[in-house]
Amino acid sequence: MKVNIRTAIPGPRSLELTKRREKNVAKGHGSVCGVFIDKAVGCNLIDVDGNTFIDYAGGIGTMNVGHSHPKVIDAIEKQLNQFIHPCFTVAPYAPYVELAQKLADSVPIKDNCKSVFFNSGAEAVENAIKVSKTYTGRTDIMVFSHAYHGRTQMTMSMTHKEDPYKKGFGPFIDNIHRIDFPSENFDPSELKINPKKIACLVIEPVAGEGGFIPVGKTAMGQIRDFCDTYDIVMVADEVQTGFGRTGSLFSMEQFGIEPDLFTLAKSIAGGLPLSGVVGRSKIVDSAHIGGIGGTFGGNPVSCAAALAVLDIMEDERLPERAVQIGEKITTKINVLKKGISWIGAVKGLGAMQGISIIDEEGNPDKEHTLRIHKQALKNGLVMITAGTYGNIIRTLMPLVISDEELEESLEILCAALKTP
Repeated sequence: MKVNIRTAIPGPRSLELTKRREKNVAKGHGSVCGVFIDKAVGCNLIDVDGNTFIDYAGGIGTMNVGHSHPKVIDAIEKQLNQFIHPCFTVAPYAPYVELAQKLADSVPIKDNCKSVFFNSGAEAVENAIKVSKTYTGRTDIMVFSHAYHGRTQMTMSMTHKEDPYKKGFGPFIDNIHRIDFPSENFDPSELKINPKKIACLVIEPVAGEGGFIPVGKTAMGQIRDFCDTYDIVMVADEVQTGFGRTGSLFSMEQFGIEPDLFTLAKSIAGGLPLSGVVGRSKIVDSAHIGGIGGTFGGNPVSCAAALAVLDIMEDERLPERAVQIGEKITTKINVLKKGISWIGAVKGLGAMQGISIIDEEGNPDKEHTLRIHKQALKNGLVMITAGTYGNIIRTLMPLVISDEELEESLEILCAALKTP
């Protein structure tokens, strides 16, 4: 579907809804774009004023199979007609078990694996930490600069970026130890405690909110060796990188390294709330009965959607499509940047690419990034920024985007990147 901008952005109906929002919705829950959506299909968003956009945000990485995929809708409808929520803790059901088995068989770990489900990425990370603590009998956690792991008290403490995620919400949990993000090499000498006190090390294969920075392949191997040496549980936070985004079903496949646990969420269920911890059975099973779970964790409708997502990933070869998308993005932007001084590095894996915007001294330029974002939205491209310093344009478009839609969207992006 082509971009079609019919009104000023935001349009009159969006402006009207903005007034109602300001009166009724908590101020702290912000929105990047001031347009209100009426319909979404594939990689397109249609707002209440009839404007059609191409989506480069994908619900912050939740729509890898595209908006309103027919197979996802069909799976949801079938499950809705059976039952909605008996609660797995009370009366279990097949979709939870089927999804647990499918994910346990899919993660790149050569060991018996099990799965457990929750609602959000932050919940998945929290529970990965719980089972790591029960398995090791230790209390401390190791994380990295530029990390983002969630907004709960624990995961907010693990997150690096202060504003907006941590500002005014302290004090934070103090048994969390942070060292530099290993974009090239992993250097544990910065660690100020005995590694034998650490229960788990949590790493994003590509730092998401931190700026789309991939871990160095050498560094990932060094992390695995470090964890093996000190019996630390290695947790791969694939909340944003998982489900085809980087060019493989799980990003860790590209490093050739087996973590002990995966945390999964976002695109797992085609836009419905679902998350999970998947990994070595001996670790996942270390928590006592009733120690992990939750009322809505592994909701049957979400599980049915997730099973459809896994089928779509395979049938439509979306991880391979992510590689193609990434190549087109990097080729286009690297040609463009030769003549534009404020475009810095282009980094990422697959269709998870980050474009840095810098000033004359080569420093991050957040204000310029926001101007580019505004211009892109005006011309029909919905996208979001990232980075510890707010200067990264990130690409999280649905992987079902067609070649024509990708080409049109890249033209809009390139035009916006020329904004002084």
